[in-house]
Amino acid sequence: MAELFPTATRGTGIAVAYNTSVPIFGGTAPLIATWLVATTGSQVAPSYYLIATSILSLVMLVIIHMRVKGI
Repeated sequence: MAELFPTATRGTGIAVAYNTSVPIFGGTAPLIATWLVATTGSQVAPSYYLIATSILSLVMLVIIHMRVKGI
């Protein structure tokens, strides 16, 4: 992923990507998990959040791979 950025801004590009995604997904995970359990009454409901974010990550990785390969 680092190769997507020019050499001069590679560290900054990775840092911005990491430091925006961690608070959004990691910071809100306990709140969303608690809300899902309270709303659905199911103890396995937080796993649906993990599945959704995993699918989102996979889709983004495929898109990035296609752009890098020029497909």
